[in-house]
Amino acid sequence: MLETSMDLHQLHRAASAYYLDGLRQAEVADRIGVSRPSVSKLLAEARRIGMVRFDVLDVPTVDLTELAGRLRELLGVDSVRIAPGDQVQRDFRGIGDLLAVELAELAIGAGEVVLVSSGKTIHAVTGMGGMPRMPGAFIVPIVGGQQEPDPSFQTNETVRRLADRTGAQPRFLFAPARTSPTLWASLQADPGFRSVVDLWDGARAAIVGIGGPYRDRTSLTSVVPRGEPALASAAGDICLHFFDADGATLGFPGSEFLVRPSLETLRAIPSTIALAAGREKVASIRAGARARLFTTLITDVPTAEAVLAEAGVPLPS
Repeated sequence: MLETSMDLHQLHRAASAYYLDGLRQAEVADRIGVSRPSVSKLLAEARRIGMVRFDVLDVPTVDLTELAGRLRELLGVDSVRIAPGDQVQRDFRGIGDLLAVELAELAIGAGEVVLVSSGKTIHAVTGMGGMPRMPGAFIVPIVGGQQEPDPSFQTNETVRRLADRTGAQPRFLFAPARTSPTLWASLQADPGFRSVVDLWDGARAAIVGIGGPYRDRTSLTSVVPRGEPALASAAGDICLHFFDADGATLGFPGSEFLVRPSLETLRAIPSTIALAAGREKVASIRAGARARLFTTLITDVPTAEAVLAEAGVPLPS
């Protein structure tokens, strides 16, 4: 469902009158019985929540198919999808559109499980319209995140957003991203916790973000310590598994109590879709591929070109 505190029916009436019927804002105000400034607010809110969508298409400057093919070969992954333009500036709209295409092609059925991680990009795209319907499927958190102050790391809310957009059933993990030893032991014996974590095995797909290099991170879940020497060489992370430039995983004190899947579980998922955009993610993308933590990458043109350029791979003309 569309998330707003305003009246959805009034939003729809205003948007339909303005965008479909071609009325001026003053005429819309007369039709629905509100003031002219109120119409402006209604239209802005309709665009914000995705009730109204429009794009300014980029002029193609590169063959996206060839660019994706070269990046797929470099990374050694199953699939690469590339959105045109700079998706960081576009609030990841193009990446969300490509994720919708990927999920539609997977044809997730009733009873199948889609796992969802946390992070800025995933939080943005799971709130977008256009996602395929997946009635009867389960949307499940793949990491803990309860009580995180940053909404992008509140994994349960991200799960709820995607479930609302797809008609799937949400499942929630009532656990922080990192526990104390005592809480960890309690959770292992808790039937509610186990019923969710057990869904990780046999999941059909996972949607994950690729965190940037540890030393340069401006956005980081609160349970990962800042200035941790053991993570100084971390090129990035996926599902709280940190790895260096060669793809070797890195631990830190307390990481054994992180609520996350094992590497074996993560690598066994048939389709792990990684979302990443931004030049700061170049090293992280290559390292994550070396760690074999995703099968599909969705990114944008500037990021894809930067990854290829760093590796010395010629760009398509």
